Amino acid sequence: MNETLRISVAVILTLAWLTWCVGLYVRHKRAQPKINLTASTLIAYASQSGAAAALAVKKAQQIGTQEAVNLLPLDRVDSQTLQATKQAHFVVSTYGNGEPPDNGQRFYQDMLSKRSAVDLSHLHYSVTALGDSSYEHFCAFGHNLHSVLANLGAKSKADVIELDSQSMQQMASEEQSPHLCDWQLTARQCLNPKSDNPPLYLLTFQVNSELPNWQAGDVISILPCNDQKSVDAWLQKYQLDGSMVVSKDGIKQPLKNHLTRCVLPEHFNSAKTDPEIWLTSFKPLPNREYSVASAHYEGVLKLIVRLQTHTDGKLGIGSGWLTQFSKIGDITQGIIRSNIRCHIENAARPLILIGAGSGVAGLRAQLAQRSQHTKSAPVWLIYGERDPKHDTMINAELESWQQKGLISELHFAYSRDPNKNTYVQDILHINSEKLKAMVHKGADIYVCGNKAGMGDGVHRILTEYLGLENVSALLTSGRYRRDLY
Repeated sequence: MNETLRISVAVILTLAWLTWCVGLYVRHKRAQPKINLTASTLIAYASQSGAAAALAVKKAQQIGTQEAVNLLPLDRVDSQTLQATKQAHFVVSTYGNGEPPDNGQRFYQDMLSKRSAVDLSHLHYSVTALGDSSYEHFCAFGHNLHSVLANLGAKSKADVIELDSQSMQQMASEEQSPHLCDWQLTARQCLNPKSDNPPLYLLTFQVNSELPNWQAGDVISILPCNDQKSVDAWLQKYQLDGSMVVSKDGIKQPLKNHLTRCVLPEHFNSAKTDPEIWLTSFKPLPNREYSVASAHYEGVLKLIVRLQTHTDGKLGIGSGWLTQFSKIGDITQGIIRSNIRCHIENAARPLILIGAGSGVAGLRAQLAQRSQHTKSAPVWLIYGERDPKHDTMINAELESWQQKGLISELHFAYSRDPNKNTYVQDILHINSEKLKAMVHKGADIYVCGNKAGMGDGVHRILTEYLGLENVSALLTSGRYRRDLY
């Protein structure tokens, strides 16, 4: 190839890349919701899994009966909207190590760097922060956002309102009781029985009532139970009669039944008060959320759950109940919660599915749902596990979908392969040209699994080969979806 031809090829490739970038920006602008600039009240939310968004919608419905309100994801809020706003309510979750959720990153960085050069001295605001109190950076993003807004001159109505996600889930369970379903366990299969790694289970549930609706990307919030042996041991330790009838919130039942849904205190003195009083001090077991692993048309709910074991040997609250303690035929209560940010509506666009470990749940749901479209675009699936011999999980089903043409290209990565350790981000690195080509053709990207290892590694590779601004635009437009935990 001579010098002139090389320059021509380089120019063509550069123009193609620029054309894609411009197209991405235009599509992003078209996706912007219509904003009512006459509304003086704004409710903005940053939500990774939907909890903050649901709370913001509820608040907007309450205020909207009296005045015009703008309800927007945080990354849709710009300087013009802020200038037209007198009252703003921010409802935000904390993601990872105190980070903003995906749909809050751009706004926060703009405000932090003051690139927007906005004077917010006219604005009165409040921040409601959602977080998990079991993590170190509880509600950190809410507090950081509060400080940034104050530094830009906005006036706070009150201190940050902190909401623990566990309390939020409990409130949701109570408020959405009509949607709380009794899921009966009909099958449980260990997917890696000979593996030295923690066991992974495929669980199948059905309901006797009408099957709730859901889409791939949604999650279920379950109400786990204590195993009966633990309850009996606790009763024996404190010399209590488990058949004693107790009443709470108008419900009468044997004490041992009541305790199956409670956090059992390690230090307890039942002699000080009567049961009616001390029962109220027992906290309910926290809800646990899992990505749905099946499509609605399959008629059953499938979950793929890894058994978690703590350093003291205790099993995880949710995974222990689902994989070890509950029996076939037992009922687990749970609420399906919509996770709009992980819905992929357009099967005519190419799709890159990336996941590892129990993250295969989200991948499977997307594939099962996509299989119902007669004309779907190519799917490139990259799935990572540890041992290539025993951690093969649902490889047979994935390979069958490849044979049927649903999956156009399938890569497995094993981090403990004796021949060569490989992670999903390594597959992306090796196939970087394919990555750029598919994204250029309009591909969606869906990532499901652990954030700290796989999720962050994938994000770094995407940023390296697509560019920070393009990755931010993909997040904002909804073409890059992350279901990480």
